[in-house]
Amino acid sequence: MLGLLTGLSLTGCSSWNLPNVLYLSLSTNSDQTIDATLLQDYREKLSILNGGYRQIHPSTYFQFSLYPEERIIQAMQRRTGAGLGPDVLFVNGETAKRLVAQRLADPFPINAALAQQLNPEDLQRMRITNGALAGLPILIQTQVACFNRKHLSQAPTTLQALLSASAKGHRIGLSIELTSLFWSAGSMGAVDAVQQLESGQTVKPDAKNSLTNWLSWLQNANHQQRVTFYANQSAALNEFRAGHLDWIPCSSVSLPSLRKTLGESLGVASLPSGPGGMASPINRLRVFALGRSSSQAGRERALAFSRFAVNPLVQHNLTVGAQTVLPANRFVKVPTQSSGTLKALSASKSSGQRSAAVSDLLHQDDPRIISAQSIISSLVFGEVSPNKAANDLIHLFQKER
Repeated sequence: MLGLLTGLSLTGCSSWNLPNVLYLSLSTNSDQTIDATLLQDYREKLSILNGGYRQIHPSTYFQFSLYPEERIIQAMQRRTGAGLGPDVLFVNGETAKRLVAQRLADPFPINAALAQQLNPEDLQRMRITNGALAGLPILIQTQVACFNRKHLSQAPTTLQALLSASAKGHRIGLSIELTSLFWSAGSMGAVDAVQQLESGQTVKPDAKNSLTNWLSWLQNANHQQRVTFYANQSAALNEFRAGHLDWIPCSSVSLPSLRKTLGESLGVASLPSGPGGMASPINRLRVFALGRSSSQAGRERALAFSRFAVNPLVQHNLTVGAQTVLPANRFVKVPTQSSGTLKALSASKSSGQRSAAVSDLLHQDDPRIISAQSIISSLVFGEVSPNKAANDLIHLFQKER
């Protein structure tokens, strides 16, 4: 079974009242391994919701299951077909859209009061073709720089400083995956060029130069003796966790497992800027989507729980308690002055907002992304020049217009 099923009690149920069960299915990212440690981490995060929700709904408890993000569609097809679909799914935003498109989840009803608490840009990202909402934004995960304080006293703040650190003997790890590399496009000023590609526009000469400069930096980085490119983010994380790397870009959701391994040695910082400006980390929305197999009472519980999760106090507690995600509620102030980790997360969220459309595309099953990944791999390992790779990318996306 892909799902690890467990119960998380939110109540002390009396012998006189049967409990109400809320069934949740949660997805994990590709760089997360479903094991006892991850299960405990999710249990701890959900337990943050216990106090307040128990006061409102004293006879409710959760049953939740974990699935890899890339397999949750298949799992929901089986469960929904058997009438065993969950009441709520906690997934990435682009996955919620696919679930609704395949009739494995229902659009999320939202009123003006609830919508007013959320960023209009986040709501727009969750709109589907008919204007309905595929899922309700709950939390935001982003990318940061993770470094080992035992080997590197502070994180490099620029791309040049990053390569200088490698020249001094510090071991730098990068994943060749586009979703993990895209942060450096902003540092090299190539975000506008990639957005022109994504929208099918004609790439202007200045934009093409920026794109070529970004690709040149990627290729040059691989020429450095102590910069290593890995096939995927999981491999880079494992090497960093084992102490074989001093610095890597990492998803904010990887922080709990890294803290368990590295303890106080784990440093968290913003990703390096560059001559083109600030980095462009990927911000991913984590949303609640509504399962299609709920009873009327189950649907009401799902909606009540969703509204509760967006409450400012709950969002604050989730943010401060976990220090791995940021609130979707735009009125929640993140205490960045008291936490270097939250400061880095907030900075990453801000600098990643300009590339939201591109970040959603990078996580879709789009054949263009598969082809673009192949071009990037050939570039990094020196099989094609930066100029040819830029032309190949332009041709790839304009061919699909």
